[in-house]
Amino acid sequence: MKDPQAYAHWYETPRGAWMGQQEYGLLKTLLGPSPGQSLLDVGCGTGYFTGRFVADGLQVSGVDPDPAMLDFARQAVDGARFVQADMLSLPFEDGQFDCVIAITSLCFVRDPLAAIAELWRVSNRALLLGLLNRHSLLYWQKRHSAGYGGARWDTGGEVAHWFDGLHPAPRRRRQASGIFLPGAGHFARAVEHCLPASLPLGGFLAVVAFKP
Repeated sequence: MKDPQAYAHWYETPRGAWMGQQEYGLLKTLLGPSPGQSLLDVGCGTGYFTGRFVADGLQVSGVDPDPAMLDFARQAVDGARFVQADMLSLPFEDGQFDCVIAITSLCFVRDPLAAIAELWRVSNRALLLGLLNRHSLLYWQKRHSAGYGGARWDTGGEVAHWFDGLHPAPRRRRQASGIFLPGAGHFARAVEHCLPASLPLGGFLAVVAFKP
């Protein structure tokens, strides 16, 4: 979905609003950010998650290679700074941000190991990833749909190995998933409420690593 207006509108639909809320809740729980901390949203797109973290009191910067997405984000999100850049070569100093996040943007990068090393470089406290889970019902339903065209679907086991070569090595890593039934109807919402995030079968896979 390349049109910024259409992308942002999806989060306003009943299904998009519910999925966005579930994903943000999972990310926030894993990361545990504190108001006033600095956060870099890499691959921020239209700024949906950027704005959510701004609203929770963080000092947020957004990065994206697409100028149209950034123009939309600047209009949609107050209180954030936006920079056009590629996640493989970020124009920031080592450890410049307390937290660095990449929400589904890494799914479109061919070399995730190189990208993670660069994200780890500019983070001072934690790196949080939001990914598409291949071990999920969402994968079987949507893997061929236009909205997910070109995206890579990963598994928790594969992602765990991405952190092996980081320096310094993470002192702690946590993983969780959500969106177990992607239909977003009443039954799907009830199931989401009952199943634990530790179950690695949700369509949205979240992984956080903390620096020593």
